[in-house]
Amino acid sequence: MHMNAGNEAFRSIPNKDSHLPWYKNAGLLQLNLFLLCIFTGQFLNGYDGALISSFQAMNSWLTTLGLKGNSAKATDIGLLNAAVYLAGMCIAPFAAWVSDRFGRKWCIRYSSIANLIGTAIGAAAGTGSSNGYAMFMMSRIIIGSGLAFCVMISPIMLQELPHPKHRVLMAGLFDVAYIAGSFVAAWVTFGCSYISSDWAWRIPYLIHLPFAVIMIIVISLVPESPRWLFKQGREDEGKAFMVKYHANGGENDELVAFEVSEIQEALRSEREAKQDTWRMILTSRSSLHRLACVVLIVTMQNLSGTAIIAYYYTSILKLVGITKTSTQTGINAGLTSFTVLMALSGVWLTKRIRRKTQIYVSWAGVLLSNLGLIISTSLYTQTGHKSAGLAAVFFVWTYNGSFFLACGPIFFAYPAEVLHLSMRSKGMMIWTICGKMMSVFSSYVNPVAMVDIAWKWYFFYTAIIVVTGILVHFVLVETKGRTLEEIGELFDGKILQAHLDPLHYDLGSDDEKMSEKSLEKNV
Repeated sequence: MHMNAGNEAFRSIPNKDSHLPWYKNAGLLQLNLFLLCIFTGQFLNGYDGALISSFQAMNSWLTTLGLKGNSAKATDIGLLNAAVYLAGMCIAPFAAWVSDRFGRKWCIRYSSIANLIGTAIGAAAGTGSSNGYAMFMMSRIIIGSGLAFCVMISPIMLQELPHPKHRVLMAGLFDVAYIAGSFVAAWVTFGCSYISSDWAWRIPYLIHLPFAVIMIIVISLVPESPRWLFKQGREDEGKAFMVKYHANGGENDELVAFEVSEIQEALRSEREAKQDTWRMILTSRSSLHRLACVVLIVTMQNLSGTAIIAYYYTSILKLVGITKTSTQTGINAGLTSFTVLMALSGVWLTKRIRRKTQIYVSWAGVLLSNLGLIISTSLYTQTGHKSAGLAAVFFVWTYNGSFFLACGPIFFAYPAEVLHLSMRSKGMMIWTICGKMMSVFSSYVNPVAMVDIAWKWYFFYTAIIVVTGILVHFVLVETKGRTLEEIGELFDGKILQAHLDPLHYDLGSDDEKMSEKSLEKNV
């Protein structure tokens, strides 16, 4: 008997209390509440990322850091942004080692500690006789290292911990937390923009602190990844996790037995092929295909042109004649609200259409918005017509909205789900390093290009959008409706025994096997 992989066949396997809503299932409720800690880290990532863009419209921040006046350079702000990514790029290999050696949770702990220390230093920048720019730069480096740990490992945890029927939803909501953070940052800075003192930017920066404190407390309660436990040979702990959280305490649950069998067999196959070594990762055709998927996704994520909107939105608005601080921060707040709605729409779509189809729709919108932004901005530059400036603002909104239709539910989840367990941390390290390198490029080059060639710089991103859109068809595989181990079969061409003959998976002890009658009725 062959399970119909790709059609969420796991849902038909009997699972204790699966008929109950998750909030009435004590095991699922507890697990999902614990996972809020992971979302808090991404919320902070989004919150932090939106601050610098908003701060650029605040005279008090520019003055404190010495970025106002003739001596200020476009590269100074570019370096502040690039510092976050450079720190992440340098520390990513260490994060992968910690994740594999000590567990996923330690990466989240470091992230929260780095946020606490970095925020304290940044909020104190420019006080007394201190060098405001140097202190803020130090703050960005420390926070950047912590965010790298969190963003690299969190997608792994959201693939490995949730119940199979919640995995796609949880992974899809991850980037919505980023946008929610941006949303809060936009409205907080909008409100604080009316404060005339340094507190206009210090208050928003200090808001990092309570969320970092929540993370460091709650992560101690979050259970370790069961797949990591299995890989470490701690199978009893891994099974206990599955029983408690995926079966609401059901000792002989059939879905748990199926999950355990999948994980054990996948790990045996990976060990036999030595797929956890760099040599195999870089020479195996299936592993290289996985890495190609990861690199393509991270390129789409970081070189789509949305970095200009995220970090240099004020530059775009000034380019089309919108210069008042309250107007800039107000429009930015509206944009983040719209982006939240688009990301949530993307999560809704993910449950209903194929991954690649959703990316095609998103990327078509990104390309059309990119072209619209080029045309409207060039017309405003040449004619000064207000209608052209308003059109540019409209296309900025559709640009960001179209991007997050796919980025929200897919771009963070897809790399972690296509990487098999033995190479997941290493593959996400490559994802992180590539992403940080591209972000350093964008952070340093975008402000200079926006000053020197203005709207013509958008053409660079037009080319990237077209090329990556074509590569989606040839490189990415469709993962909708599959468990993590079933996705592995798409690359390896080897079907696990649990899928070929589900009657033989273990119920947790040698003498407990699933009855054929029960499985025939449900599979």
